[in-house]
Amino acid sequence: MSGSDRRPDRTPDSPDTLHAEFDWSAVSPSVAVVQTVAIAAEQEAIELSPLIETLDPDALDQLFGHSSGPDSAVSLSFQLGEYAVTVTGTGDVYVRTGSVHL
Repeated sequence: MSGSDRRPDRTPDSPDTLHAEFDWSAVSPSVAVVQTVAIAAEQEAIELSPLIETLDPDALDQLFGHSSGPDSAVSLSFQLGEYAVTVTGTGDVYVRTGSVHL
């Protein structure tokens, strides 16, 4: 996965949560979300509903472009179809599958 420090993996404390790490200077948060959800869904990114149907990808990129870094406390959680997504300023993307409530 381009821009990722390592391959996405299931978090040990929650096997239904996929975690991926990104460098926001190498890949945009909106692309990272789509890539990670596609992996969780076991589909190609092109097969997913467009991200813009849930939120503005440019706003997501701007939010984390201005507030990212190793000490960033910024995070955003939202529902994307059947997936709960959390993006952090430190470059983490968490995608939880199944019936969840944010």
